[in-house]
Amino acid sequence: MAGKGGLQSYTVQEAQNSSMGQVGSVFLDTAGTTFTPSDGIIVAITMITDCNFDVLTAEDSTKYISVGGTGHNSGGDTLANTDNFPAGMTIYGRWSSVSINSAGSCICYIG
Repeated sequence: MAGKGGLQSYTVQEAQNSSMGQVGSVFLDTAGTTFTPSDGIIVAITMITDCNFDVLTAEDSTKYISVGGTGHNSGGDTLANTDNFPAGMTIYGRWSSVSINSAGSCICYIG
């Protein structure tokens, strides 16, 4: 899919694949390092070890969870930077930046 020159030039299947994280990924294991994709958005996060987030910035905080936010139309509880996500868990959404808090590691998928 590299070098296509914009989403409009992708086939339907290629565009669907890119929205599922096939644009790229990044591994985070250092507390305080904030990752913000230069192109695209984070669409999934898989926890490699137990971790919690110092920064989890939703593209739209009324729809997606974020640190200090509740997600879908305020229907949930507020996510704190001490809330733990266990190893092996994958969360899906649309985030513009991520930073792990204290120990932990994760892989962020870009879509």
